[in-house]
Amino acid sequence: MTRFVAPLAGFALLLAPCATATATATAAAAAPQPVAATAAAVSLDGWRLTLPVDADGGTDGSPEVLNPAKLDPPYLDQGTEGSLDFWAPTVGATTSHSGSPRTELIDNTGFSTGTSGTHTLAATVDVTQVPETSQTIILGQIHGDGDLNSDPYTLLYYSNGTVHVKVNQQLESGSNYLDYPLLTDVGLGSTFSYRITDSGDGNLHFAATYDGSTKEQTAPVPSVWSDQAVRFQAGDYEQLKGDPSDGDGGKVNFAALSAS
Repeated sequence: MTRFVAPLAGFALLLAPCATATATATAAAAAPQPVAATAAAVSLDGWRLTLPVDADGGTDGSPEVLNPAKLDPPYLDQGTEGSLDFWAPTVGATTSHSGSPRTELIDNTGFSTGTSGTHTLAATVDVTQVPETSQTIILGQIHGDGDLNSDPYTLLYYSNGTVHVKVNQQLESGSNYLDYPLLTDVGLGSTFSYRITDSGDGNLHFAATYDGSTKEQTAPVPSVWSDQAVRFQAGDYEQLKGDPSDGDGGKVNFAALSAS
């Protein structure tokens, strides 16, 4: 099932340690063309929402999950022209397999990576605040599902002005990632777009557009991940380093979001 939010303007991504793949320039003819966003509201249909607070509104318990997703200010609120404003404070509830709070949408329709046809997560965003210590937020990902529910797979980062994607080479958390850089010098408050595509033929494709320039990367689906159950996630998964503090956290606006 395809859920379309608003026309997209481009793409983006970001990653962490390990081997760094060489960035590929996008041919003008092949590059997707930006499209102006409209006032149509970003749809929450088909998503559930993980909050940075527990069911009592505190931070000691497990994060509350709203299924189906709905607005829950101040963590998820309606922005201008139908966009969505995400806020994730560093002082927040976290899942059992992560030390960082998040306000993040989870796609309720999963797929098998590398083998089940084309699946794409696309968004147009601007980051207006990052955690003071890490300067990093995960804006979109393909995450393990089912028996791999706790395992990260493909993650798109905004980190101190750069956008890159990180692909996990193992079926668990750790440091065995390949890094695929996309954008640099993207300031806070700057609008950019990203796209993460599993083409279903054993390859992943990443693209990001900023200031009229598009960069693309292609990565093989790691053999250990091939045909595994996965799902899309998107939002404000801020990365905490050091001690949390009041008022610190991540703020992101999504002008467009779609998963198909």
